[in-house]
Amino acid sequence: MLEPPKLSQAAITSTLQADYGLSLKALTFLPLGADAASWAYRVETNDGRAYFLKLRAAEDFSAASLAVPHYLHGQGVPHVLAPLPTIAQELWVSVGDFTLSLYPFVDGRAGADGGLSTAHSRAFGALLKQIHACRLPPALLQLVPRERFIPSRRHIIADLEAAIKEQRFKNAEERELAAFWNEQAAVIREVVARADALGSKLQRASLSQVLCHADAHPWNLLIDGEGQWWLVDWDEVVLAPKERDLMFVVGGIGSDGVGPDETTYFLEGYGGTAIEPVALTYYRYAWAVQDIAAYGEQVFFSPAIGDATRRVALQGFKSLLLPQHIVDLALISR
Repeated sequence: MLEPPKLSQAAITSTLQADYGLSLKALTFLPLGADAASWAYRVETNDGRAYFLKLRAAEDFSAASLAVPHYLHGQGVPHVLAPLPTIAQELWVSVGDFTLSLYPFVDGRAGADGGLSTAHSRAFGALLKQIHACRLPPALLQLVPRERFIPSRRHIIADLEAAIKEQRFKNAEERELAAFWNEQAAVIREVVARADALGSKLQRASLSQVLCHADAHPWNLLIDGEGQWWLVDWDEVVLAPKERDLMFVVGGIGSDGVGPDETTYFLEGYGGTAIEPVALTYYRYAWAVQDIAAYGEQVFFSPAIGDATRRVALQGFKSLLLPQHIVDLALISR
């Protein structure tokens, strides 16, 4: 989010002091990401340490998003940035309508910002292979959702269509998105219908499901100045066919720095594997539907967000249909 949450800095500071034992020097809001349910802060303590603080709206919080990376880190899986435990050895703290989790601060760049080296691409492939091969203990396995082959926020599409048809726009962003939607209505309908059809087909299939990060694109790889890197943001973790993750690096999702070379090196690191083309195609369509719904929801149905976030959501929505972006990539992968 680009604007701070409706939680005071005093409440955040007192929570960090009481639950993590931190004496704060500074708490700085970081306007990062397109997720309307997450907020980020840099935490600096009086003893010179820095941390990354993530706030998540309680209604969108998944315990698996913290428990899985914590488990993987404890099992020695490399490159996984795990949450730091509280004094009481909990992985998060609930404060009002939010959950707070704390991480070491990585001073670096996203993998998509400047691209991945050959070594990083190969190591990324090896990491995802290790994650996909992981067997979770029963108690943790119960926390992780299973793939249903219904795109995230699929239900929002009908709500958006109804709002656009009513034409009761509250601001310029709603008006502009509606006009663009109407221009692209045939394409949007085709993408949604194709995602539904492929999802129904896969529901009847019997593909093996593995542990998937489910948001494993290079924007979620953090690389520091010494070349060390970490896979972050486990909010979408799911048990699904491996193509749920491979979609991001076999063809990519657009504007993510994934080209043929990165795919080749990634697969070298991942090792030989048969890729199910129907599943790979479905996930590309599902991602397009998810983003159409998510950006549209921010513009039309998220009154708590600010004007800056709403404007960025509008531009994000329009970018989905640019050449070589996710809608285009889905349509040419049929």
